[in-house]
Amino acid sequence: MPPWSNIRADIQTPDKKRDYNSGLFTRVAREYDGATRAMSLGRDQTWKRWLVEALPSFPAPRCVDLACGTGDVTAGLAKRFPQGEIVGIDLTPAMIEVSRERYPQPNVDFRVRDMCRTGIEAGWADVVTGSYALRNAPVLDEALVEIRRILKPDGCAAFLDFAKPPAQWRQSLQIPLLKFWGGFWGVVLHGGPEHAYIAESLRQFPDRVALREKFKKHGFRLQHSKNCFGGMLEILVLTRE
Repeated sequence: MPPWSNIRADIQTPDKKRDYNSGLFTRVAREYDGATRAMSLGRDQTWKRWLVEALPSFPAPRCVDLACGTGDVTAGLAKRFPQGEIVGIDLTPAMIEVSRERYPQPNVDFRVRDMCRTGIEAGWADVVTGSYALRNAPVLDEALVEIRRILKPDGCAAFLDFAKPPAQWRQSLQIPLLKFWGGFWGVVLHGGPEHAYIAESLRQFPDRVALREKFKKHGFRLQHSKNCFGGMLEILVLTRE
């Protein structure tokens, strides 16, 4: 397992980040839900419920949940849209195995795929979601191009993730705090500082303002947003133009 000081170097290039994510989420798959609940002080499921509730009403939408992990948001989509067709995608076979065990629902299909190369037909989806997904993309621009490709015009994209403030002084407080908190729970639950990765991936990620500009550049229109955990995280709901 990588020591704290090496995580930043281990995700510096797209290939390294993809390999690191694959290894990390393979190691933590069985304990992942417990880790996210511990790190969020029990709020994680509420935020994911808000994400699903923020979506517009559709009678029978086609939905794609990116970086679906253990499948809780995917299952939430299936519950919200019982007549819909739901696909959960994750890079890690171990995560998909857990998802299939926990949520064997008839309208849900879990697949091992890269969020930048989903293999889904262009314009297939009415809805694309992701919880802690975009921050894990090896190349964010490639992920946004792929999301726009698979979404129908006026389709909805909604994301929950950690949010980086534009102000450098706020970043200098937030990122070390996340590194300590994630690393602490990684040691407790996995024997190594695995979730210090959150802070290092956020260090690479655009801040709130830059992220909105990136969405706009790739043809998405922000509909609304919601802060979580005092603004440490946010939910963004967008429309494909």
